Amino acid sequence: MKKIWISLIYFLCPSLSFAQLNCDTELFSGIVDIEISDISQKSDPVNHCEITGVIGTELQFRLWLPESWNGKFVMGGGGGFAGTLGNQALQQGVLESGYATVSTNTGHSGFGANWALNNLERITNYGHAGVHRVAVESKRMIADFYEDSIDRSYFFGCSNGGRQALMEAQRYPNDFDGIVAGAPAYNFTGLMAGFLTTQQAMFPDPAQLQDPLLSVSELEIVEREYLNQCDVNDGLQDRILNNPTSCNFDVTDLPSCSAVDDDSCFTESEIAALKVVYDGPTDNQGNSLFYGFPFGGEAEAGGWPAWITGGAQPDSPNPYPNAHHFFAAELMKYMVFHDAGFDYSGYNMDEYMNDTRPVSPTLVANSPDLSAFRDQGGKLIMYQGWSDAAITALGTIGYYEEVLESDASAADDVRLFMMPGVLHCAGGRGPSYVRFVDALDEWVESGDAPDSLQANFLDENFSPDGGRPLCAFPEEAIYDGSGSDRDPVNFQCEAP
Repeated sequence: MKKIWISLIYFLCPSLSFAQLNCDTELFSGIVDIEISDISQKSDPVNHCEITGVIGTELQFRLWLPESWNGKFVMGGGGGFAGTLGNQALQQGVLESGYATVSTNTGHSGFGANWALNNLERITNYGHAGVHRVAVESKRMIADFYEDSIDRSYFFGCSNGGRQALMEAQRYPNDFDGIVAGAPAYNFTGLMAGFLTTQQAMFPDPAQLQDPLLSVSELEIVEREYLNQCDVNDGLQDRILNNPTSCNFDVTDLPSCSAVDDDSCFTESEIAALKVVYDGPTDNQGNSLFYGFPFGGEAEAGGWPAWITGGAQPDSPNPYPNAHHFFAAELMKYMVFHDAGFDYSGYNMDEYMNDTRPVSPTLVANSPDLSAFRDQGGKLIMYQGWSDAAITALGTIGYYEEVLESDASAADDVRLFMMPGVLHCAGGRGPSYVRFVDALDEWVESGDAPDSLQANFLDENFSPDGGRPLCAFPEEAIYDGSGSDRDPVNFQCEAP
């Protein structure tokens, strides 16, 4: 392997000087089949060495090695179809805290899934193998670089990163001491069944993708009606439902159009489309294929308009009207049928389970058996926004409950935190910023499982602006009736 020496300059502060960093690929020469393509000096947000490389032929990674290392490692997940070196753990401030951290493109580049066409190796790397391979090699590189063993290894990911997180806990239980799985797309093909059926209902004609069936004005009516009925259920009228499943609003009670279809009423097809979203996908016999979505996020820009109901933009190079459409079509074209001409509009959902069966074991992380991960001391934090229009909160709760049904003692090592009013991974009306990695590290080090975590609202500058507690499911944060509703001390975690 070519030996590359990079002498990094001293960083000077008024009263501080830092030891010279020396990033040397010779340190990594014992690792088989790895090529370092770039090493660079970085000072933002802290002094660190940034290493980019390739494992095998195309499994790319980017490794951040802070000068002031805390002895620990956290791997960051990748959202969507991956394809970039984005690191979700950086959002948790891990580099500033001294963690070595890594990300991977899981063996391909690109926004969509056309990279998967007739390429089972790439699908396998995306499904699970890529994260595992990069985790193993990264830990070896970190130990060589610092000439010391790693004290703790963690994983943090949301959405597809949350799927990667659960895949690690289930398939590779020895990779990490602790894992954070946010809004996990764990049952990938089940989730895509829902995406397919929402788009068959919202955009039945694939040639007409610019005009949404449901306008934002109509979605505002939906939201207003169920809030009028249910917002007070949790003792605080704040346009946030602590638990949307406690709301018994029936969408068939929405105002119906008698003659003219406008934005103040709902046609039969519009009501039917709403029911598809809330009830979940079924085959033609009415058998459930996956969970539906609870109330929440209908009229928020980062909710239904972005994920479910939005139309294609004129003159945009993106042919897809919204994210459900995008992910479902890309999966079916390039991972299921390997046919770029797939047409969702006439697809028969009776065939879905059979058609996706070959690829499901590679993409789906739905095993409730976490015993191997737990036996080696592993701890798992799951979190989920109630108003998430991408990953249904009901599915995440369903998986957590299956874990406890499989082994009730799993409650000692697995915690789920539901986030009222929060959209996909973050954002929304509810408090969405939580230092999950800090909470995980404290749990692993102390052995004391967290019963609650503090979640902060963020202002327009993305700075903390008050907060509320998140309670370990099934408990909910109940307002005590006095004081600021943005002060955590005014809430108590209680069983619903």
